Amino acid sequence: MSAPQKQPILVGEPGVGKTAIAEGLALAIVEKSVPEVLENEEIFALDMGALIAGTKFRGEFEQRLKAVVKAIQERGNAILFIDEIHTIVGAGAVSGGTLDASNILKPALASGDFRVMGSTTYKEFQGVFERDRALARRFRKSISWSRVSKRL
Repeated sequence: MSAPQKQPILVGEPGVGKTAIAEGLALAIVEKSVPEVLENEEIFALDMGALIAGTKFRGEFEQRLKAVVKAIQERGNAILFIDEIHTIVGAGAVSGGTLDASNILKPALASGDFRVMGSTTYKEFQGVFERDRALARRFRKSISWSRVSKRL
């Protein structure tokens, strides 16, 4: 059994177009102007704020996020886009608890049948992903806009 593929994270300074790249990919998929491997894919954007909103009781957020994960896995041709993906660390955690969005997503990411694309800033990538090695192992930094722009 091969290791699950690492999920891409678009990394760059605020305003350089990371989210626009994900939106452009979604449009290219709809217009069928992508490589064959992506032709039948769908991209869904996760609204973390909406997912957290109104959760009052322990387990509500976990239940909602697990339902999203299950729906993405069952579609089979879906990619979940998480803008500002660094916010999954701590999101939905109850005071004093360790079960946040990142810990809910880790098993799904490790399974290999759940695909995610994220975006974040270089500072947040360093602060969050380089501290949480278990989470970082499941992702790969795809673009470092700050480094690219310095070369140009």
